[in-house]
Amino acid sequence: CMVEHMAVTMQSRFCRFAPSTRWRNLGVFGMLDETRHAQLDMRFSHDLLKKDPRFDWAQKAFHTNEWGVLAVKNFFDDAMLNADCVEAALASSLTVEHGFTNIQFVALAADAMEAGDINWSNLLSSIQTDEARHAQQGFPTLEVLMEHDPQRAQTALDVAFWRATRLFQTLTGPAMGYYTPLEQRKMSFKEFMLEWIVNHHERILNDYGLKKPWYWDKFLLSLENGHHAMHIGTWFWRPTLFWNPNAGVSKDERDWLREKYPTWEDNWGVLWDEIIDNVNAGRVGMTMPETLPSLCNLTQLPLGSAFSRHELAEHSLTYKGRLYQFDSEISKWCFEED
Repeated sequence: CMVEHMAVTMQSRFCRFAPSTRWRNLGVFGMLDETRHAQLDMRFSHDLLKKDPRFDWAQKAFHTNEWGVLAVKNFFDDAMLNADCVEAALASSLTVEHGFTNIQFVALAADAMEAGDINWSNLLSSIQTDEARHAQQGFPTLEVLMEHDPQRAQTALDVAFWRATRLFQTLTGPAMGYYTPLEQRKMSFKEFMLEWIVNHHERILNDYGLKKPWYWDKFLLSLENGHHAMHIGTWFWRPTLFWNPNAGVSKDERDWLREKYPTWEDNWGVLWDEIIDNVNAGRVGMTMPETLPSLCNLTQLPLGSAFSRHELAEHSLTYKGRLYQFDSEISKWCFEED
């Protein structure tokens, strides 16, 4: 709901500042769509309050400084509200809506229908049809920008793709790999990303004469680890969250994780073993945090959460007298570019 409200503002800026009359007219319809989406989210969450009071976060999230909310808000602040119309279209319409959310909404709607949740499936399908239309604003924008400033197009897409990846490692990754019941899992988060996101993004880059991001190999490495890091991190800092994260590391689930991620046991299993030993010994307090997480100044996600524990490294820079810390070399580069 928070993101939909932000999208209303972005579309209103398209109405006023977009460089063509057609785009400005599209902004009017987009603003109406995003307003409808926000109201749908609010109505659906309100109906669920009788099951869990935490659904009130649909309304109050925008007005809090809870760190998980800030990570989402930070990205969309930069992508929707701080960027000009051109870069907002590339980041939001092309990268996020076309490359990430549109595909996921189709899949989520199908899963909801299969599970018998008709209302949720209809809500997602209704929003997805609008998302598919909004996504089309990105392609003509990219085509025109490639004629005039291809390097700007390359940089804008590379920055948006990494930042969107980190966000969905937090939102979608744990849901697919840990929260979904084992018997209902159809693919791993990595398999989903490779089949639906990576291949699609590569085709877009090739079609428009763009190169793969310079960090491509590191991005693929992050697919092996980033969402596992975010999952164990959110579980450890569970007192600071507004949802109740599921550990999802039973024996059968660990077998599945090892099959999908051959390095999982060495990278993450040993950490969960320590947690399990403490829980079984009644030392639950040792599985609880004593501080808030140290966050990346770009993604607002915990430092060290982009890769495995074996790739931990310090990434920082001083800008205008202030020290900034980052979760990866890639995030540091994005900060320098923006």
